[in-house]
Amino acid sequence: MKKRFTRHAVTLGAAGVLGIATMAMASPVTSLTASQALAPKVSVPGGLAPGIAAESTPTGATASTTQMRVSFILKGQNIASLQSKVDAGWTGPYLTPMEFAQQYGQTQQYVKQLISYLNSYGIQAQAMTDMLDVTSQGTAAEYQNALSVLFDNYEVPASSATVSSGPAASTQQVFAATHNPQLPSNLATNIEAVLGLTNYAPYQSLSIPGKAQVTPGSTAASGGTIPTGTAPSSQLPQAFEKQYHLTTVLNAGSQGQGQTMGIVTLASVNPKVPAYFWENVAHIAVLPNRLTLVNVDGGAGAVSLNNGSDETTIDVEQSGSIAPQAKIVVYQAPNTDYGFVDAFYQAASQNVAGSLSASWGESETAIQYTVAAGQESPGYAAAFNQAYLESAAQGQSVFVSSGDQGAYSPTGDIGTYNLGVDSPEDSPYVTSVGGTTLPGTQVYPITDKRGSVTGYEEVNIPKQLTWGWDYLWPMYQALGASSESAAAGGLIVGSGGGYSALFNGPSYQAGVGASGYSDYQFINPTSYQDISPTNLYLPTSFTLNPAPGLSTGTNAGFRATPDVAFNADPQTGYVAYDPQFVQPFGSALVDFGGTSFIGPQLNGVTAVYESSLGHRIGFWNPNIYRFAASSNSPFHPLDSNTVYSGPVYYSGRNHGKSLQITGEFTNTNDYYTGTSGAIYNPGSGLGYANLSKLLIDFAGVQQ
Repeated sequence: MKKRFTRHAVTLGAAGVLGIATMAMASPVTSLTASQALAPKVSVPGGLAPGIAAESTPTGATASTTQMRVSFILKGQNIASLQSKVDAGWTGPYLTPMEFAQQYGQTQQYVKQLISYLNSYGIQAQAMTDMLDVTSQGTAAEYQNALSVLFDNYEVPASSATVSSGPAASTQQVFAATHNPQLPSNLATNIEAVLGLTNYAPYQSLSIPGKAQVTPGSTAASGGTIPTGTAPSSQLPQAFEKQYHLTTVLNAGSQGQGQTMGIVTLASVNPKVPAYFWENVAHIAVLPNRLTLVNVDGGAGAVSLNNGSDETTIDVEQSGSIAPQAKIVVYQAPNTDYGFVDAFYQAASQNVAGSLSASWGESETAIQYTVAAGQESPGYAAAFNQAYLESAAQGQSVFVSSGDQGAYSPTGDIGTYNLGVDSPEDSPYVTSVGGTTLPGTQVYPITDKRGSVTGYEEVNIPKQLTWGWDYLWPMYQALGASSESAAAGGLIVGSGGGYSALFNGPSYQAGVGASGYSDYQFINPTSYQDISPTNLYLPTSFTLNPAPGLSTGTNAGFRATPDVAFNADPQTGYVAYDPQFVQPFGSALVDFGGTSFIGPQLNGVTAVYESSLGHRIGFWNPNIYRFAASSNSPFHPLDSNTVYSGPVYYSGRNHGKSLQITGEFTNTNDYYTGTSGAIYNPGSGLGYANLSKLLIDFAGVQQ
């Protein structure tokens, strides 16, 4: 299940609020210098509101006493050198946060000057240990004076995006700056982004429960739910361990002892829920009192499905099952851009967790839109990158889900049909995790208007493939969809992956096939429109080619995602437990899937590995690309471009008569397919791994 940030792109955006810092500076803050006070002010990267909030309604000026939290993300020093070291694979001892700050953070002198400037306006401010993030708290009046901005209030209508596991978000009452912030020129030069000039929460979570299936020979449809307490073994975390050969490592005694995993999330969790899952659903003996909750920027609010708490619950359930003896720290941040960024900086500055995972994201197209519209800081993506570089230098492995809209990530937030990938999985300094579909026969019930089962449809998946729901489209047409195109419109779903529009390709992706690709263009974008006010020319509709030919293309040097892929298709996926599921689904156990299962699973795998090796592994990518190119690779690339069609793969009966199902499916994420012999394939990356062999390869890495 992928929880996606869904920006309401044509409403109020802007740069988010960052909050309470993890650690105040140890040194005293110097007073504001005369040169600072007299330096002319210049604009710094931030967001603004007027003229772009087409669907929001101004409701007056923001009260001067309104409490705010604003974060100043600072430009690091020697970043090019740091990037080269991380790209090549970090060698030598990992750094502590203090050592990182000394080598790559901003100078203490600069940070003291910035804090002194803010203090002079009555704003409280403090720096994180890494000297890359200064957080602050004050009133609207204080920030208006310090940053030369004005704040207005707005009523923002609920997003049209749906939330499958809860009701849609309601109208928001928010404040936002009316123009970009300003700072004295001698302070502005080292600002990467100012986050926190609005309290607008632009993101909603989308989950992917499984479509109803039946057991062959049965007439009972599951409806995607499972009677509580009866989860089949094929949907438990142990199935992942068996499928990918981790069981032998666990049975040898390496179960995450002495390790800590971090979950970065934008929704709160009830600790009792994953504890129940481990004991009563997965039947796993886990470390007692293992869960620590860290509220970033005041936390993520109340536990609720509408806020996406099921995502956090799943992340904890899955990571904690794979590494049952590891501790877990959950970084719960507000569902805003500043909250997400700050959570990663806090996890890096604390440096408690040896591995981190996050199951949230938004399309790069949404970021391009909001930056172009002035709703988002131009430094937003770079702010994530610096946090990930710090984690890599400290030996923290970071996994981010690649998304669940296949090659068409923008369909999940701004609703356009251009190719695109998610952020922050697009960062070259995280391991982006995609999804596969497991082989086997899937059986789907056919019901009449009264809900009575009248027949069934079957699809036979011949082998593990890149996850893409193009295999479901023909069956939906056979069940009465006006066309396969109509069926596809609601089922552009699969492993996120493709090529970034924001980041260049890292050196570790050279020579593995990431520079070229093969594709089947089922989706043909149409109705291109100039998306005001950004001058972005994007497709707002599509036509479907149900039987496209194989095409090839080249990548112009951009970051390719994902890096790896494991079973994520909800139709071959996992069971999730949460008592909150009872109201929308009728059971506390529900079939789920999505790439957000894989991130926490690999988080757990890393803790298992590190308990076996006795040290941190660090950033996976430079090593796994080298492993994949070796003669004894632990990876299985999904390089097939075979077309699967006909009665061998599709069959069905309805009212006692054979049902003809015409159509085809491929090894795609609804666009990118395999290239024969390629080590890397967009949509599935390096493929899936034999995790026992992968541990052996990591054991051979020189520390």
